[in-house]
Amino acid sequence: MSTTTSIEPLRRSARILTRSVAPDLVHVSTPDRVLGFVRSDRDSYVALRGTDPRWADELGRYVSQGLALEALRLRKRSV
Repeated sequence: MSTTTSIEPLRRSARILTRSVAPDLVHVSTPDRVLGFVRSDRDSYVALRGTDPRWADELGRYVSQGLALEALRLRKRSV
């Protein structure tokens, strides 16, 4: 099952596609690239950046799935 989640309109417009791959794991992508995964872990959501959840980098733990999705959507900023 695929769903589209809208991101708040004040930020750069981006279409995020999510697909459940396991009861506690969601695949997150845009139409042209994989952003990573969101894993539910007890009372938090873990944002994982990478194409394979086994080797992905943990970005952080968030109180909602929406915040974890937003963390994956944002790019790392360079100085």
